[in-house]
Amino acid sequence: MKIYSVIWFVLFSVLINAQEITDKEAFNRCLKEFSRKTCLSDEDKDGILFYLDKCPKEAGPVENSGCLLPDQDKDGVLDQDDECPANPGPAENNGCPWMDTDKDGVQDKDDACPDVFGAADNLGCPRPKKDCKKVYEREKTQYEEDLKQVEKMDFNLLFTIILEDEDFKTFFIPKRKFIFLRKIITGPSAECGNDPYYDCPHFEKIIGADVFNKLWSPENFNRFRKKTGSSTIIPVPTLQRGDGIFFGLENDENNYFVNNGITPFYKGKVNDNGRIQNIYYISPQKPVEDLFITRKDEKFIDIESVSFGIAMYPRYDTEGHMGFMIQLSFSDSEGASRNVPAKFYQFKERKWVQIKGLE
Repeated sequence: MKIYSVIWFVLFSVLINAQEITDKEAFNRCLKEFSRKTCLSDEDKDGILFYLDKCPKEAGPVENSGCLLPDQDKDGVLDQDDECPANPGPAENNGCPWMDTDKDGVQDKDDACPDVFGAADNLGCPRPKKDCKKVYEREKTQYEEDLKQVEKMDFNLLFTIILEDEDFKTFFIPKRKFIFLRKIITGPSAECGNDPYYDCPHFEKIIGADVFNKLWSPENFNRFRKKTGSSTIIPVPTLQRGDGIFFGLENDENNYFVNNGITPFYKGKVNDNGRIQNIYYISPQKPVEDLFITRKDEKFIDIESVSFGIAMYPRYDTEGHMGFMIQLSFSDSEGASRNVPAKFYQFKERKWVQIKGLE
């Protein structure tokens, strides 16, 4: 048995010694740190011996000393074949990203009009201008028809329904600061006018302004004001088409308190995500210092508050009778918020009727 072991050791030594050492200097450097066996091994099986392999644990080609060829932008196209090695792109474009010269979201390779901003559904070419000559007249007619119905509705009664809503009474607790967040969103659908290819004039009036004025009459505002107790009411300005009158903006022409003779009101400022705006607000007592509040990401900072909003969306039944989807929303200083499920009301026979199944 010992004889066989000796023979095997001799053969193994001969085989190792028989391996051609192509770079004696590199081999000697390797021997200073590793054993002869390690220096003549090929752990990563790439055909390059350890002492010559610059990446001995990672298989790579001979032309790169046993290391993987670089792919700087990680797009799967090796730098040696990549025409844009710093910018990822598909192999079929030689490693370069597809161009979108006109920045319309349609890549030049698929864009029939690569130098002109266009629409994806028109092969990247501009859509023909839509004939919007009748939009103005249609919106005018719709507004006039809506206004006839709105004039017959009792919004004081509707406001009573809102104040007596169980969700309103449950959530509403007067606080040191009361932030009122108005949310009335009404008006015609944006059939055109928000599209760069459509140039449609809209009718100047929107039924949402009339609805707002009737729902938030001075009488109803004072009823709401009594609900707040000793709280300060700070309307939050919003700038959406269809909102109608703006609560609290400094411009007297659009200011609710000025136009409706509601007093006393005071001036303050709100830092709305970095944008400073002047506001009007209601306080049961004359403030000793100017009010300055900060709102970031729809949340007011460093004040105890409750936000309340009424969102109203006009809906029509099959006979064209208008009703409103009404949704109350609440949030507090801690960020807890709640949107009450919307309810659909129509004014019938001098009273508001909740219609089930249309929410």
